[in-house]
Amino acid sequence: MKNIIKICLLFLILLVPFIVLPAYSKEEGITKETKAMLIEKLNTASLVVYKDNEIKTYTEHNLDPLLMYLEEDNFDDTYIFDKTIGRAAAYLYVYGDADYVYADTMSKPAVEILKKNNIKYEYKHLVNEIKNKDNTGLCPFEELTKNALNATQAYGLIYKKMHPDTAIIYFTDKLTPDSLVEIYKTTGRILKGNVAVKLHSGEPGGHNFLQPEFIKPLVDYVKGTIVECNTAYEGRRMTTSEHETVMKEHGFTDIAKVDIMDSEGQIALPVQNGKQIKVNYVGSHLENYNSMLVLSHFKGHQMGGFGGALKNLSIGVASAYGKAYIHGAGHPEDIWTCEQDKFLESMADADKSVMDYMKDNITFINVMKRMSIDCDCNNHPAEPEIADIGILSSTDPVALDQACVDLIYNSDDPGKASLIKRMEEKHGIHTVEAAADLGVGVRKYKLIEMK
Repeated sequence: MKNIIKICLLFLILLVPFIVLPAYSKEEGITKETKAMLIEKLNTASLVVYKDNEIKTYTEHNLDPLLMYLEEDNFDDTYIFDKTIGRAAAYLYVYGDADYVYADTMSKPAVEILKKNNIKYEYKHLVNEIKNKDNTGLCPFEELTKNALNATQAYGLIYKKMHPDTAIIYFTDKLTPDSLVEIYKTTGRILKGNVAVKLHSGEPGGHNFLQPEFIKPLVDYVKGTIVECNTAYEGRRMTTSEHETVMKEHGFTDIAKVDIMDSEGQIALPVQNGKQIKVNYVGSHLENYNSMLVLSHFKGHQMGGFGGALKNLSIGVASAYGKAYIHGAGHPEDIWTCEQDKFLESMADADKSVMDYMKDNITFINVMKRMSIDCDCNNHPAEPEIADIGILSSTDPVALDQACVDLIYNSDDPGKASLIKRMEEKHGIHTVEAAADLGVGVRKYKLIEMK
């Protein structure tokens, strides 16, 4: 009798990898016969999706079918039958709001991710990890997402690996200090050492600039110093002492250390293959920083058409003299009379020089709120007519500004008309075109909404 019991126990132990998890073995809305039929389809398909009594089958390899499906729809109210579900696939199912998934083979990390996100799951075989083809290590996608912070970031990592010529833009319509921190973290580039947080200090009288209480948690998170440079035009931000006073009045000195980067002069950065300028003059204190967060308020601009990451990186980092130099396309005396496209191309040239200098130690965030047709350098800006849109982040400033422009054009808000008119009157998109041509970034992007 004891031997029979031992044999039965041994049989159950051997059978465990082939038994679905009982806690998640019951689902509603699908018959056993239908489920069996869908599982059978995995003999010839890599992915089977059952939704609204319709069956979609995919034969593509790796994660291609999942990405293809996410381009068209999400996984809400679907029954998914997958050949293999590892960590990477599990993250995509979380991002796509899946309710139920089945896999011929599922990894333990996938189980943990699905369980954490309350997704019902079943499997035929359970393995520790999904291995590569040679069985010498992890599958590349498993390795890629091993340290992903969340499903949104994992989706971005996977998409970028499969579309290397496409920039990843993260987006949230939640305009809160917490979401600002979260979208920075999700972008994935960790800024190290002395971190410069480049923003617009705002001309006195204006009120649309990013407010200190809004950005404080992010500045604290990166342990950053708020940096600015003096202006090339008359006003209270033209001299260091007055500019520092403005920074204090606007509340920035209450939340962080503040540095006027050209307070002790400027340095020259070379511009490789510049369209208009061959050198860019920036605040000398740039040398004091190991990395930079370019935190931009996206809005219209009376000279550039719009101001976002590219303007903040070029005009914003330039010294007072450097600003005039860019505006005049290498001729500071032409600051107000330079041909428009030459000025815009000079900004792109300046972007190129700063990107080459910072290398991969730079990240960009654009905040689309209170989007007046006028810049924050205007002391009496027009009131915004278009509603707030959200926050976007990327490591690519070209794609980031392009995405913001596209969101405005694609908005249903009739208030967009005045902002579009301003952008078009000043040919603002040409800065994006020129920066892309110089290799500062790419215009092709994937917008991934934060979940």
